[in-house]
Amino acid sequence: MRRTAGPDVDLSVYVKAVPLLVRNPSIVVVPVLMAVVGVFLQLTMMPYRGGTVGGLTGQLASFVVILLELFGLGAACIIADDAWRHGRASFEKGWAEARSRGGDILFAALGFTLLLAVAQYAGTILGPLAIALIVLVVVFVLWAIPAAAVGGVPGGAAIQVSIDRVRGAPLPATIAAIVTVALLAIGVPFLSVYLGAWIPMLRDSLIMNLLVSALLQGIAVSYIALILTKTYTDAAFGTRRW
Repeated sequence: MRRTAGPDVDLSVYVKAVPLLVRNPSIVVVPVLMAVVGVFLQLTMMPYRGGTVGGLTGQLASFVVILLELFGLGAACIIADDAWRHGRASFEKGWAEARSRGGDILFAALGFTLLLAVAQYAGTILGPLAIALIVLVVVFVLWAIPAAAVGGVPGGAAIQVSIDRVRGAPLPATIAAIVTVALLAIGVPFLSVYLGAWIPMLRDSLIMNLLVSALLQGIAVSYIALILTKTYTDAAFGTRRW
């Protein structure tokens, strides 16, 4: 395999990822499952919130939820890689590979989560400058998940590899990060609120509202997995990887 990484931006990836996701709904399975598990975990922890102990419990639950969601992203990246290669992806094959690489994916997810937590904590000291720090973390570390999932990189080295790849292809990485944040921080919440305003069942039931949000998040994460997988492999191995 010859590495031909470069800074070229292929915006067609963002268009091609849509029909590819439609043809391969198996990419959605693990992200949706992780999002649903996260919902029930949060609901389980809700009665214990309040006070110091409740606050710590809530933070722990949120930390675990993020790890689960990032594992779902890693598993989706593996299936997405198969979809990019062959047009059709096998869920059984992808799930088996995700389990075998689960440790590396979780290790990379842990590093990403800790760095993001440090950047957020810096907000109490740096104020507005913390936003720039968070942006830098997201841009430079987001490729750590596909690096561990499809790049054959050990979880402990995925953060550094992601940083190196982003330095070699900053524009594709930045665009991928912007799309990721826009979908998860703006697109999914907006659509959840919109659906809740028009569908009484979602408006009246907290659980149904959270489950629909989990479904939307899982679909968004699956699309993101397709983007991150393709942009990372192009940066790491070149467009002639296969």
